[in-house]
Amino acid sequence: MPKTIDRTLPIKRYKMVVATVDLPGVPEGTVGKVRVANGVSWYRYWVDFENGVRLGQVGHEQICHESDWDAFRYDRDEGKRLEAEIPADAAIGDGDGDGGASGNRFGVPEHLLERSRAARTRFGT
Repeated sequence: MPKTIDRTLPIKRYKMVVATVDLPGVPEGTVGKVRVANGVSWYRYWVDFENGVRLGQVGHEQICHESDWDAFRYDRDEGKRLEAEIPADAAIGDGDGDGGASGNRFGVPEHLLERSRAARTRFGT
């Protein structure tokens, strides 16, 4: 089983990377080299891809290290599999008064929704 990737650290210049999503002119899985890395809270890169496309402002979540590509795909597939296993009504809440959503998908308690309805009625909206 591949290791889980810590993708919080920025990627340095001249590192080989792989596109994790389809980018303009670059299909997913294309290898490239980081030419410029910048950003403080939002990491972005200029990348020269092997298919001849040079892209600027590629987001950190759109690429990964070439050596981590197999582990990245495994983690992504495993996340999708786990998400598919969770029943839809379990994710929403069962509405039994334990703080879950009762009948809505946003997690807002029913007493707050009723308070909002009453206020709209009072103000005529």
